[in-house]
Amino acid sequence: MKFNILIVMSLLFCNVEAHNYTNKQNKGFRLEVTIPTQKNNILYLGQYWKDKTYAIDSVKLSDEGKGVFSIADGLQQGQYFLHIKLAFQADFLIGDEQHNIKMQLSEYASTGNKVTGSKDTERLWNYLSQIEDYNTKINSLQLSMTDSTLTEDKRSELSTQIKNLIEKRKDFSINFNKENKHNWAGKLVKGLEPVALPYPNPQNKQEIDANRKYGQIHFFDNVDLTDPRFWNTNYFDSYIDTYMKEWVEFIPDSLASAASSLVAKTKENDVCFKEMLSKLFNQSMTSKKMGDENIWARLFEDYVVDKNISWIDAKQMVEIKSMYENIKNNRIGMTAINIPLKTTEGDSINTSEIVSDYIVLYFYDLNCGHCTTETPRLHNELYEKYKDKGLKIIAINIGSDKKEWVEYIQKHNLTDWINAADMDYKSQYWLNYDLSGIPMTYLLDKDKKIIAKKIDTKQIDTLLEYYIKDKNGTN
Repeated sequence: MKFNILIVMSLLFCNVEAHNYTNKQNKGFRLEVTIPTQKNNILYLGQYWKDKTYAIDSVKLSDEGKGVFSIADGLQQGQYFLHIKLAFQADFLIGDEQHNIKMQLSEYASTGNKVTGSKDTERLWNYLSQIEDYNTKINSLQLSMTDSTLTEDKRSELSTQIKNLIEKRKDFSINFNKENKHNWAGKLVKGLEPVALPYPNPQNKQEIDANRKYGQIHFFDNVDLTDPRFWNTNYFDSYIDTYMKEWVEFIPDSLASAASSLVAKTKENDVCFKEMLSKLFNQSMTSKKMGDENIWARLFEDYVVDKNISWIDAKQMVEIKSMYENIKNNRIGMTAINIPLKTTEGDSINTSEIVSDYIVLYFYDLNCGHCTTETPRLHNELYEKYKDKGLKIIAINIGSDKKEWVEYIQKHNLTDWINAADMDYKSQYWLNYDLSGIPMTYLLDKDKKIIAKKIDTKQIDTLLEYYIKDKNGTN
C-alpha cells in the first residue's frame, strides 16, 4: 500500500487523552472501508500524536473485506492511518469532514484507491499518487543511465528527460501548494517541504554560516505553529527535535533562547502553547546533557513563574520551583557568585578574587564516602597535571569539624591547593550553588564564567585538555 507519508515506527495500543482540543465535529466520525484483499483480517484505525502512533479502534473485516469505524464523539483533526500489517498502511486526513467517509482500498495498486466524504484525504492521495508517478519515471530513467553500453547521445537524451521530469515534479508541487494553501491537505504537504536555503551548495564557510543563520530564522516558515493539527501528524515533533539539535548553536544560552522563541510563536493558540512548552520543558528537564537545564529554567522564567498555568498543579509547581531555586544562580554561562571563605589557617578569601585561567570550585563533605575517595583523585590526577598550566582548585569543605578537616588534608597531602570552608555558614553559599549532590564541581574560566558543572575528574580533564590546546592553537 503506497499511501503512507512516512513509515510507522511503533503502534501503541492505548487511549490518548492528553491532547483533547476542541475541533471535533458534532456529527461524530464514521468511516466505511473496503479492502477486498484483506478479508476477515483485523484493521486498525491509528493516529499520530507527537512522536508516537496509537491504535484508537479496530474492526474485523467481513468476508467481502468491508468494515466500519464509528466514534460518536468524533476525532481531532489531523493525520490518521489504517493499518493491517507492515506492508499495508494508508494515511488519511481528518479535516472539516469526518461523519461519512468511504474508502475503497487496493493493497497492491494505489491507482485503485478511492475516497469520498473527505476532500482533504482526496487531495492528499491525488498529490501522493502524482508524486509517486513522477518518482517511478525518474527512477526508471536513472536505472537506464547505469547501462555502460549507452552512447553519449542516448545518455544525454536520458539526462534531459530526467531533468524535465524533476522540473515538472517541482512545478506540480508548487501549484499544489498554491491551490491548497488554505486547506488541511495543502498545509500538511507544505509542512513537509524543507525551507529553501540561500546557498543550496555552499562553497565556503561564509556561505555555510549564512545558510545556518537563515535556517535558524526560517526553519518553521512552512509550518503554522499555531495550528494544533500539526501535533497530530507524524513529522512535526521530529521537526522540533531536528531544529534544536542541528540548527541551533550548541551553547546552553542559545538553546534556551531558541526554545523560548519557539514557545512564544505558539501563544496565539492555547493547545499549541501547552504542547510546545510541555515538550521543550520536559525534554530538557529529564535530559542528562550538561547545560540543558538552561532550557527549562529559561522557560520557567518566561512562561511559568507567576503565571496562571492551569495544567500545572500545585504539587508540581512546588517541585519545579524547588528545582529551579537549586540552579537559578549557577547555570552554565553565568558568572559564579562570590563565596567568602576561610582557609585552614583562618585567613579570609573570596572566590571572585582568585586569579587563574581556570578555576574548579569543588564542594565536598568528609561524611560523604564518595567524597573521601574522589577528593584525593581530583588532586592527584587533575590538579597535579594542570597546576602549572593555569588551573587552580578551591576545595570547599561543607562540613563543620575543623579538626577532622585539617587531619584529612594532611593525611592525603592536599596542602598545595586552596583549602577553604565556611564553618560559620555566614555566606549562605548553598543558596547560590546547587549542592543537591556531592561532591559537586564547577569549572570556571578566567572571567569566573561557569563553563561546566556536575562533572567528575575524568570529564574535567577532557575539557581542560581541549581548552588549553585550543588556547595554544594546537587544536
